[in-house]
Amino acid sequence: MELAQIVADFRVEGRTEMEEKLNAAVGAARQQASECKRGVLVTRHDFHHFSVSLTPQVPFGFIRENDRACRN
Repeated sequence: MELAQIVADFRVEGRTEMEEKLNAAVGAARQQASECKRGVLVTRHDFHHFSVSLTPQVPFGFIRENDRACRN
């Protein structure tokens, strides 16, 4: 099985920063995805920590979100 390629891994303080960093990271990932024919996976590890990666587990041309943040 091929592993995911991390494009960005970052922490944010607020919503505006989150949106800016996610948009930039997803844009970069989409450009790279066309070269390797992988999909984009956006993961929320907690409320302030995100990563964007390229993975063969997501079909090329698609973006999948994975929310691992605990909500109690």
